[in-house]
Amino acid sequence: MTPSNRKTILELVQISDIGLLFSCLGIAYGLTSHRHLLDLLNSLETRHPIQVFIATIFLAFGWHVALRSNDFYRSRRVESYIKEARDVCSASVICALLSFLWLWLIASPSTRSFTGLGFVSILFCGLTVTALMLARLTGRVTMRALRAHGHNLRHILIVGTNRRANVFAQDLVLHPEWGYHLQGFVDEQWWHEKASYSSSESLLGGFDALPALLRTLPVDEVIVALPLASFYQQIAEIVMLCRQHGIAVRSIGTFFEPEESLATFLKGAVDSITLHDESWNEWASMIKRSADVIISFSLLVALTPVLLLTALLIKLTSAGPVLFTQTRMGYGKRPFKIFKFRTMVQDAEKLMAQVAHLNETQGPTFKVKNDPRITPVGRFLRKTSLDELPQLINVLIGDMSLVGPRPLPLRDYHGFSQDRHRRRFSVKPGITCLWQVMGRSSIGFDEWMALDIRYIEQWSVWLDVKILFLTIPAVFRGSGAV
Repeated sequence: MTPSNRKTILELVQISDIGLLFSCLGIAYGLTSHRHLLDLLNSLETRHPIQVFIATIFLAFGWHVALRSNDFYRSRRVESYIKEARDVCSASVICALLSFLWLWLIASPSTRSFTGLGFVSILFCGLTVTALMLARLTGRVTMRALRAHGHNLRHILIVGTNRRANVFAQDLVLHPEWGYHLQGFVDEQWWHEKASYSSSESLLGGFDALPALLRTLPVDEVIVALPLASFYQQIAEIVMLCRQHGIAVRSIGTFFEPEESLATFLKGAVDSITLHDESWNEWASMIKRSADVIISFSLLVALTPVLLLTALLIKLTSAGPVLFTQTRMGYGKRPFKIFKFRTMVQDAEKLMAQVAHLNETQGPTFKVKNDPRITPVGRFLRKTSLDELPQLINVLIGDMSLVGPRPLPLRDYHGFSQDRHRRRFSVKPGITCLWQVMGRSSIGFDEWMALDIRYIEQWSVWLDVKILFLTIPAVFRGSGAV
């Protein structure tokens, strides 16, 4: 799971918890007496609606504070069920007290009853404990099962092989359900006794090998276990390198006592320190992903006749499959399969060597305006960008976004010569981007990469909206299309 996706899910969980609490309160009041429920609703009609609304806002805020103060929204990957159950019970009691106060304030004098409202609050507390515990147990079991089978993984590279690094790695290996995958260690040599997980293959190289490792391995976080004072210069260089790639850097250095298990780091302990992290705003990320799902699904449904007609034209005019699939480099340097309508002859990739000399772009990318491999129908599809429509499937399943740096073939990625260009892989690739609306193939490689970095640094929901609207006239102009 990407950092932005994790934050998106976390925000949705917080919203759903408040909704769940209101549902429990309504059920609790309704179960006490149907007459009392009608009396409460009638009283709300006679009281000032603004006052009731403000009181309800304060109730929801109080509930949120109660849940957050009981550690509802931090990682519990390494925590016991008993600890979580205690936190749920504690939060439920506080929420019940706040609910009693809210009911007392909004109820009319004729419906106020300390005993009656107290009973409602007690019933609400029991329902809340049950509902919150079931929701969290279900979520925990589901996520642990997914992580144990290799899904929702965070790829980690550890710099250092001292005792802290080895204890940290041991915790990761012994608990696959936490969802952390250890790529290996970086150090000049082993400085601590090797364990079963720290074989010779686990040491991927010295400090000089780190740049090459970040270019070739999927790495979400670099964990620095080096003493900060002794290795200040090396750590500064690591942070600068990871900044170029858009990779988060965290230090466990000397902030832990030697005898303390580093599992506390995974719980979000204050003893850990973030040296670099450029994750986007969680609310904006949630809006971005929600828009991706809603718009991509709606377009796939609305454009079904166009998709079917295009598929039929391709099938009738040239031999080969309707869809073209290719491995592209995605978020965090994770390869994925991209879907496009086929615009070239069958097995066109095998013929690439024959047209390599026709490449019209600078840098590692490959573009030929009058590529002889393109079919007549394919030329029309490219001119109108209809060949891109199947990528809506990639957006829907989460490999891509509607807006983001264009995904590049593995061949192009391996041709990158500057690490700062690889920062574009710190976000999801997109169907359209600044490069797409500002000229596409008419823009040089360096300027293209600069536009991608500019997008990452200046990203906002409104920038995405602007790019989406600018894409429409760009498609009609066909500027830069090949």
